[in-house]
Amino acid sequence: MKNIEILAPVGSFDALRAAVLNGADAVYLGGRNFSARALANNFDTEELKEAVKYAHIRDVKVYVTVNTLIKENEINNFLKYINFLYNIDIDALILQDVGMASFVKKHFPDFEIHASTQMVAHSLEDVKYLENLGFKRVVLARELTVEEIEYISKNSNVDIEVFVHGALCVCYSGQCLMSSMIGGRSGNRGRCAQPCRKVYELIDIEKNSKIDLNDKYLLSPRDLNTIEELDKIIKSGVLSLKIEGRMKRAEYVATVVSAYREVVDYYLKNKKLNVKKETLDDLYSIFNRKFTKGYILGEIGTGIMNPQKPNNTGLYIGKIIDIDKRKNKITLKLENKLKKGDGLSIGGGNVGRIIKRNNIIEEAYAGDIIQLDFKGEVRVGQEVYKTLDSELLDRARKTYENNIENKKIPIRGKIILKVDEYPVLLVKDDRDNKVKVIADKKVEKAIKVPISDEKIKNQVGKLGNTPYILENIIIEKDENISIPISILNEMRREAVRKLDNKRKNLNKRKAIKLDIEDKERIYRENKDIKISVKIRKIYQLKKILDLDIDIIYYEDINTLKEAMELCDKYNKKLVYSPTRILRNNQYNIIDKALDIGVNDFQVSNLGMLNKLKENNIYGDYFLNTFNSRTIKKFKNQGLNIVCLSPELNLNEIKETLKYTDVEAEALVYGRIPLMISEYCPMGVLIRDCSKDKRCGLCNQSKYGLKDEKGELFPIAQDMFCRSIIYNSKVLCMMDYLEEIYSVGVSIFRMDFTFEKEEIIQEIIKAYINIIKNDFKFNEEIKIYEKLKKEGITKGHYLRGVE
Repeated sequence: MKNIEILAPVGSFDALRAAVLNGADAVYLGGRNFSARALANNFDTEELKEAVKYAHIRDVKVYVTVNTLIKENEINNFLKYINFLYNIDIDALILQDVGMASFVKKHFPDFEIHASTQMVAHSLEDVKYLENLGFKRVVLARELTVEEIEYISKNSNVDIEVFVHGALCVCYSGQCLMSSMIGGRSGNRGRCAQPCRKVYELIDIEKNSKIDLNDKYLLSPRDLNTIEELDKIIKSGVLSLKIEGRMKRAEYVATVVSAYREVVDYYLKNKKLNVKKETLDDLYSIFNRKFTKGYILGEIGTGIMNPQKPNNTGLYIGKIIDIDKRKNKITLKLENKLKKGDGLSIGGGNVGRIIKRNNIIEEAYAGDIIQLDFKGEVRVGQEVYKTLDSELLDRARKTYENNIENKKIPIRGKIILKVDEYPVLLVKDDRDNKVKVIADKKVEKAIKVPISDEKIKNQVGKLGNTPYILENIIIEKDENISIPISILNEMRREAVRKLDNKRKNLNKRKAIKLDIEDKERIYRENKDIKISVKIRKIYQLKKILDLDIDIIYYEDINTLKEAMELCDKYNKKLVYSPTRILRNNQYNIIDKALDIGVNDFQVSNLGMLNKLKENNIYGDYFLNTFNSRTIKKFKNQGLNIVCLSPELNLNEIKETLKYTDVEAEALVYGRIPLMISEYCPMGVLIRDCSKDKRCGLCNQSKYGLKDEKGELFPIAQDMFCRSIIYNSKVLCMMDYLEEIYSVGVSIFRMDFTFEKEEIIQEIIKAYINIIKNDFKFNEEIKIYEKLKKEGITKGHYLRGVE
């Protein structure tokens, strides 16, 4: 069985110590820039150097997250940062941006790169694409099952990493625009405002009524905890078990890493799992939003979500069996341990007195009936949870505080002490690193008592506050010699310093300085304007065939053959647009399209790029195209058209397109999808759907989520019953077409979702007329005012994202 890596999250130096000293094989952390957790403490340049040194000395690898999308004006600083990370011996980079990944492999071929979960690798085709791009490791989407993971592991040559514990995103990572569009804080830029943890109401749009539910955090997932079935994940062929939590405190890191280390080690040694109740209790106590075994182990629907509470639930300890309002006391029957100083889910604050049979005690146990002082509203029968375990926190801190060293590295030594010669100390570690120390004071004949072998061994072996332990030492000395203890101590300290310096350079790199080449500016001629339209159904297509449209993106595989025949008849360019999430066996819809003669495809994930490289392909904006290097890479891989990310503003688009002659497409009308999720709010909350019925009832109804500001976000399903949550407002750039054209965009794209066919026709005609009339309004002002009244947005064209 291959080695299994436990990969721990690190958001501070304390968390780094906690991870290393509790058994992590590797850690992942972010610098102050380009990290997908921009709101974590993160590490400045000096702290990064110290982090690498600390981890490498103790045989732990360091991976740095540079997993954000990079804007054109950030590229040079990004490349300088990568050069710095290479030179300080970072073991691997975790990347999202395709263009930046390609650049790293070109200029730093020996720098290992890992594909972030932000790259949405959810199929073998995705993994093959990333493998061909030079990635050594791929972090798979959290939505995949162990069976899918096993299939990918067996059929690819990259290392596979999966999340096994911590917070989940309700949306496929790398495909969420909700935080971005609502508040300008982009998840693709490391600044997610966690809209999934906010309050929503479920609305029946057709009836214009609220669905009565007991819960309000309708998009909030539980936390992942796979420890009780970790053997299934290990058997699937993964290399790395990833723990989420760079925003978490060091005590959390210590507790979770320690738990998984214990269980993995036992399994690898005994080929069976052994998860102690105390270990599970610690995981519940340190933090959970209720636990789920996740999609990875077959959970779905209500088993994934926790709509009752978006923050820590804690460890269940018992129920309230009596309330004495006069004395401000409650009585609990305990089902788990409780101590003075613990935090509870009721009332806030910490436990003061614990009263049992009129005696004040420090702690109580399962089966005890106790009283607590309490003011506030509670009810008999209410469940009580421990949200803070003071003893657990203390125990966790003791594993990494006060410069403790509990991860000892065996070293062997040899000391040579010859009269009238300088003392020599030779040390060798378990990696075959060798150091030599020569003292500056010669060995002398002893006048009184000569130094003993025992004394020499004891002094050289005084390594208590270092990560080393002296396993063996050979003493080669003359008889009756004398050497000051201070000399032996200094030699030992110098040997430790030298060994530290050798061990920190784990990859044996030599520092290089990257000469950043000036990007070649491309002279872009003003291209003729084209219009592209994306539609879902055949009845929509029939309404627009006689309009002056250059490209029609069509989504429905079931009527695709009929759509092709209609477009042939009207001499229209039809491009098939499959749903953007295609798991392994779902690529059969691509095969079906190929079988009926489709040669033009709109691709929206990396796997499609790999699968369809011999066909005519058009890039959708779900590919997250953010800069000219990514455009160049995609163009070289055969993309005829690249649709730019809707997170770029006009100035950023202009700057990007200076360096490419690609035919650039941009969305100028449409209700932008903000999330795509395996979770269906309508099916789960209303019908207790398990996604195995495929009844289609959700698609026959119209639902939406209303936030606390009153904005309504419509929901629909793709052909595989995934939920797509759309923006509350329609993007409408009818009055900014000239500005968009002036920055280099030549293809104006309109996407239609819920609009009736008559409105679709009217909107397309308006855009065509404005373009033909040199971007001036005439009668088109009527449809624009109508759309404006219903609610429109300019997206990020005028503001951009952080």
